[in-house]
Amino acid sequence: MEASTRLPAALLAAVLVPACQARIATIRVEETAETVIPKGTILEDLVGSLGFDGFTKLDVSESEELQNQGVEPGDIVDVRVKVFELTAVAPSGADLSFLDQLEVSAEAPDAPRVTIASGDRFPVGEATVALDTTDADLTEHAVSRSMTVTTDAAGSRPEEDTTVEARFVLSVGVTGQGAVHQLGRR
Repeated sequence: MEASTRLPAALLAAVLVPACQARIATIRVEETAETVIPKGTILEDLVGSLGFDGFTKLDVSESEELQNQGVEPGDIVDVRVKVFELTAVAPSGADLSFLDQLEVSAEAPDAPRVTIASGDRFPVGEATVALDTTDADLTEHAVSRSMTVTTDAAGSRPEEDTTVEARFVLSVGVTGQGAVHQLGRR
């Protein structure tokens, strides 16, 4: 009788352990940061980083959305940028037409730099522009000690100091182990 009890337990373990390692849930993680682009003369070009300080040393695995689900770095199996938007929030009536081109990249100490979004259409009068996102897998970046999101911009400086907010949404695939961690907290 004891051998037959072990067999179902072994079968159950054979089914559950791989299931805990496979992606069973997707969690949405949203981050925002702001920067001020100083005004310039008509001849001054905007070249280089826009300087979103809120994205430096970003620790995705410590995000509130993942912590609330009991997800630990080892539970993360897939990370993709789904949305990357820029919004000119000040002054009133500001737009992003001072930009000609923007490329957004992710970097991490243990992972290569990878482009995650880009744009080259910033129409006059449009305060919010959604950039084209790549389908780059950022799992290595997200589980690293820290991930840095950097920008490389080209254009001319705005006529007035312009506050720009960047918002990105990540889709984070997690294993069943995260669900097990959540149950263990109760």
